Amino acid sequence: MPINNLHSLLNSPWYIDQSYAEAHLPLLFNILEGKTIYDSSKNTSKDNCSVAFNSNGINVLYDDIEENTKEKYAVIVPIKSPIYKYNQECGPRGTRTIMNLLEGLKSDDAVSGVILDMDSGGGQVYGTPEFHDYLVEYPKPLVTYTDGIMASAAYYIGASTDHIIANKRADAIGSIGAYAQFLDLQGYYEQKGAKLHTIYSSKSEEKNKSYRELLKGNYDIYIKEDLDPVVDTFINDIKNVRPGINEVVFKGATYNPSVSLELGLIDEIGTLQDAIDKVFELSKSSINNNNTQETMATQAKEREHIQSVLGLTDPLASTDNGSYLNDDQLDTIEAHLQSQEESVTSAETASQTAETNLTNAQNDISNINTALDNAIQASGIEIEENATPSQKISAIEAHISSIGKQPGETHTTVKNSEEEGEAHAYVDFSASIYKNN
Repeated sequence: MPINNLHSLLNSPWYIDQSYAEAHLPLLFNILEGKTIYDSSKNTSKDNCSVAFNSNGINVLYDDIEENTKEKYAVIVPIKSPIYKYNQECGPRGTRTIMNLLEGLKSDDAVSGVILDMDSGGGQVYGTPEFHDYLVEYPKPLVTYTDGIMASAAYYIGASTDHIIANKRADAIGSIGAYAQFLDLQGYYEQKGAKLHTIYSSKSEEKNKSYRELLKGNYDIYIKEDLDPVVDTFINDIKNVRPGINEVVFKGATYNPSVSLELGLIDEIGTLQDAIDKVFELSKSSINNNNTQETMATQAKEREHIQSVLGLTDPLASTDNGSYLNDDQLDTIEAHLQSQEESVTSAETASQTAETNLTNAQNDISNINTALDNAIQASGIEIEENATPSQKISAIEAHISSIGKQPGETHTTVKNSEEEGEAHAYVDFSASIYKNN
């Protein structure tokens, strides 16, 4: 059965090590000759089956894990063939299919993490950056292990994981770059009796320009417009996930495990068991980190006022020992506390002044009440015992009004006793108005 997506294998850029690619040329030639290269009915290989290991080193096929088990597993996903975007009839699973598998593992509570068991010299450009992005955002621990070759697209994928372990006998690691091989099939078709004519619209002068130049032997446009951009993407993505990597690896060479470790291509030289142990270690660390983040989030809520004083919208910076403040933040809080202290002092002074004024007002009221009581007593006015000041004042006003209506309302004229013919003026103190009734 012919390979899927044959168009994608011919005349397109590849993230692949050249020696690895050319080892597969006989397969390609058989495809072109129409020969059967694979019989799916005879396939008994379990290379694409995912094996799972628990923390005790006991392994089972992932599909055989019991539902609702409390046991935790590290699942091994093999990638041991050329990298393709889509599944191929001759065996290799495409990156899209592997992503679907990982998506299922992501939601399985029995899976602590995943190991990509890598032995590949790379493959297609198409689909590889997409797979890289998916792995970078994967929520569970990912570890890459290789005991063979991990080059070009395979390294692109492996670098996306949390940790890379290479066996001390691994063959080659690196080959960061891209290249393309174009097959000029015109002679092949002519040998078969076919003559190929390619015709472009007069309005399509830029269409396939770099490819047409390739057929003429002019490679510069294709290199600049097609190959260089995909390599730039490759390099930038690797720098983002492995910031400590040595720049020399971006020239495209491959290295043995010890040199790869020195250059930052891998994190550790070890075994598959080391990779399994690393998954459980990262899983435990991830759980602790999640708990710490939840605790920090709770603490941040308790410090909303401090964040407000500092003008912060995010929680305070923190370490494993808790939150901390820098000098500028401490100065801001100190100034705020000083301002609050001055405000409190001003408020206390105002309160004391108000209290003094209140005391004075109370004394004035007391004096007025005493004066009213004396006036009422002197006037002989009868009033209720618990009368209010306003009632007392009303009583006095009424008393004064009643006095004004009695005889003698007009002025009394006192005449000089020496004036002839007039009697002496006098005041009758026995009058009722001078008596206390």
